[in-house]
Amino acid sequence: TLKVTQRTLDSYHKHIQDFESWARQHNHRVNLDSLDRLVVRYMTQLALEEEVQPSASAYLVFGLQLLRCNKPKVEFLPLSKEALAGWRKLAPGGMRLPVPEEFIFDFAHLALDDGHVDIAFGMILQYDTYLRPSECLGLEQQHLGFPAGGRYNKWSIVVAPFQLGATTKTGKFDDSVLVADKSDRAWLTQAMDLYVKQHPGKLFPKLTLAKYEAWFRNAAGKLKYKSKCVMPHILRHSGASNDAYHKRRSLLDIQKRGRWEAKKSVSRYEKHALLLKRWEQAAADRLPAIRRRSQALPGRLLQALR
Repeated sequence: TLKVTQRTLDSYHKHIQDFESWARQHNHRVNLDSLDRLVVRYMTQLALEEEVQPSASAYLVFGLQLLRCNKPKVEFLPLSKEALAGWRKLAPGGMRLPVPEEFIFDFAHLALDDGHVDIAFGMILQYDTYLRPSECLGLEQQHLGFPAGGRYNKWSIVVAPFQLGATTKTGKFDDSVLVADKSDRAWLTQAMDLYVKQHPGKLFPKLTLAKYEAWFRNAAGKLKYKSKCVMPHILRHSGASNDAYHKRRSLLDIQKRGRWEAKKSVSRYEKHALLLKRWEQAAADRLPAIRRRSQALPGRLLQALR
């Protein structure tokens, strides 16, 4: 249990509570004999809901295994694990597929049109730094390294400062990343200057993860995408994939920037066909607008922040 971050434990508890609430509403009695069968039934219902992904059931199954298991792991929830594996095969990482950066800039443009400067800035910051949604939305001034001028003119982010007592997903302290460290992102350095001045405490004080995700789900329909292909948790993967495709970074640099421990975790970003195929998710009649809005986004964001 000590190897699991508090954020993951909270997710485990939430999904277990959701399952138990469902069981009570349907008058199901949860005990050691019925647990596996009821989890499968609950997962089946989740699988029929368009918005729910296999990861939701994974949190339930492995949360129960961590917190409620009283037998060897291989004997615990065998039917549920089999059902989860089957669900994952039906949706093999679809929600982790990266999208072209033009899609992300298109979404950011809509956020600005909607008056949500924080959402627009958040998604661009995530895309550039490979931050996870919770890491990005939890940023405060004390996470930031300010530019010192001269050759040291870049912003930096310390993801899990030791003094705050928080760890990263892999249990580490003081992981850091430079913001807008490539020459074609000078505009993001300017945006960072403006945005941080306007937010002296938390960078996203009015933005919760639930609100952030809900905005993305609604935006996909407004922009006529064929699926909810752009969500907060794929921005990190999209940043890495686009950096590889456009040859901005080597795979080793991508691995370091994204804080992936295993090389195989970043080998997927060499599969450029997956990225290019995602253009199929955009409406054909919007392709010129997507490219046009993408090119205009840097100036549009700076204008909104001034």
